Amino acid sequence: MEKSAGERAILKEEKRLEKEKKRRIEQANKMLIPVSKKTNLSLGIISFDPEGTFRLTNHRWMKVFEVTGDVGNLAVILRKLSGRVRITMHLGAESGGDTCHLTLLETGEIYEAIRQQMKSDEEVLATTLSLKVMSVDEVMNQISSNCLNDIRFSYASYVRGKKDWKKECFTEITEREDSFVMNRSYGECFVALSYPSLIKADLMDRLRKLGCQSILCFDLNALSLEEQNDFTRAIEKRYNRRIPTHPEEEYINSSFSLAVLCDSDDARKIVEQTIVSLYANEGVMLVPAYHMQNRVMESIVSLGLLDEKTMRNTKVTVIRGMLGGDNDADAKIKI
Repeated sequence: MEKSAGERAILKEEKRLEKEKKRRIEQANKMLIPVSKKTNLSLGIISFDPEGTFRLTNHRWMKVFEVTGDVGNLAVILRKLSGRVRITMHLGAESGGDTCHLTLLETGEIYEAIRQQMKSDEEVLATTLSLKVMSVDEVMNQISSNCLNDIRFSYASYVRGKKDWKKECFTEITEREDSFVMNRSYGECFVALSYPSLIKADLMDRLRKLGCQSILCFDLNALSLEEQNDFTRAIEKRYNRRIPTHPEEEYINSSFSLAVLCDSDDARKIVEQTIVSLYANEGVMLVPAYHMQNRVMESIVSLGLLDEKTMRNTKVTVIRGMLGGDNDADAKIKI
């Protein structure tokens, strides 16, 4: 049906207002450095502050830190943060020691407002962790290293040359149904589908003893009190029974994925069986990321630049245990 003159006028005005809004947003963010169209298409980066902030599509912003300290406490302080947090732990890195990176992900349109949000969240994080902000060059070099590449990234050179950052920093992954090959290493990605009510074992130490490189990825997002109540009501409705509430039991929205890299495919198969069994014994349903190996691996090695996750409502005590220790112990990453 053809639109009336009034409807066409309203539609025209809406388009004008939307265009004007986009113009004001771009004007407010003009201090950021834009990337090439190739990089925008491949990685979703729009522009960046060289000191370490990425502006991404879908109003996402990202900043990465090197961290040391009790990462288990993150599950407790999440409610004080405005953004989502990603923890990427690399066990058995070629450099010799474990590494831990924290990615802060915020949502918004204007950089100045985002900068203030990040500053506030950094202050909260600094109460329990030692943070060292990474520049854009350092982040992209770390991503390249995670992809088993050896390059020296320089944003000035790459912007000037209009290069595709993904093509330069990432390694091509040959994907199979439940595994992959990357740079002559045989790997596999796993995702957690469900969690137990309690975790006791020191899973980190057991993973270290497997003798292969492991990269663990935790996405953590706070649940408001209203969201927690909605979650409880949904579970009660599903199972048609009343669930007793315990004020000390807090839930957060979390995602856990894990990647391993081995010297041979036979070793990879043995490690798969060991890891699935290890987590199953603790009540964690960890399964290979079937037909998603490429997407999950690129998300893990990119420190969240490429965003792939499977969020579940999980007890704070469980996430604390999975981050490195028992419920009453420090979950410290030792660099």
